[in-house]
Amino acid sequence: MNTITPPEFYCPFPSRLNPHAGDANNHTLAWVRRFNLISDEHEWQRLEASKFSWLAARAYPDAPLDGLNIVSDWNTWLFIRDDQCDESGFGRSPDKLNHFHERLTEMLAGLEPDESDRPLTRALHDLCIRLRRIASDDWMCRFNLSVVEYFESSVWEARNRATGVTPDPSTYMTMRPYTGGLYTDIELVDVVEDICLPLHVRKHEILQSLIRMANNVVCWSNDIISFAKEVRHNDVHNLVVTFLHHRNLSLEEAIRQAADLTNKEVRNFIALQERLPTFGAEIDSDVQRFVSVLCSWMRGNLDWSYTSGRYSMAIVGEPSEVEQMRRCTL
Repeated sequence: MNTITPPEFYCPFPSRLNPHAGDANNHTLAWVRRFNLISDEHEWQRLEASKFSWLAARAYPDAPLDGLNIVSDWNTWLFIRDDQCDESGFGRSPDKLNHFHERLTEMLAGLEPDESDRPLTRALHDLCIRLRRIASDDWMCRFNLSVVEYFESSVWEARNRATGVTPDPSTYMTMRPYTGGLYTDIELVDVVEDICLPLHVRKHEILQSLIRMANNVVCWSNDIISFAKEVRHNDVHNLVVTFLHHRNLSLEEAIRQAADLTNKEVRNFIALQERLPTFGAEIDSDVQRFVSVLCSWMRGNLDWSYTSGRYSMAIVGEPSEVEQMRRCTL
């Protein structure tokens, strides 16, 4: 049995928690029940132990309750969708997954669900209705695009699983910001935190780089923490696994390289943050609030991971399992 202590992450941002965390959790659990997203007691216990609402509360510490409820519901929907696609076999069938996504995309476009639709489809329709009440049409287009890109990246993963492909580290790191779904959460910053950045600010190369770096830090650190879970599910979409497979490293060295890459990205983020130009006092204030949420995401993801029942903090795996991930014999 391999048991490896997780590496120390460099993340010098304050740990914060939205005071509405408990209320958001109660709301989301009721929402999950209302749409029958969880079908049995074991899954329900797993949901409660995962504490998804606390991830939202740590990532958006200043959001009002209504906004936090939306983020909490959305992130819970994402996690449940991931789990159910894996358990139903959709995660290894790109055609079936793409067909399911086509129906979900119709919900994003404003179509109505019918009696034959899955609970996930009806729940997404509810989320879209609530978002349209508080967001502009332009913002909805941006959010919908980020969701569609997430769907497309999930089909890419399914195709890899179906064909026995372990992506090389470069390709994997290109796709990881999309497969994690975090771009959807970053779009939510605008409506949840009531931040409206003009296009020339939002698309500024430094701010875009900060968004990408924060996304990388969250996803790469999650890959390290969730490695044991990926081994159990024989899933190759993990930064540590790509290092094991393509660089022929020991498990300890693969984890160390992934952690070093993550910590370097945090340092690059901090250095680049100092190079943000001024856009005027009012806009600068909103930019700083936006960047603060990015910092809360990086710190909050770690804090949540340490307390969530979704992951085992000891990186554990039978030697044969780790060797199988290295060879990728699916």
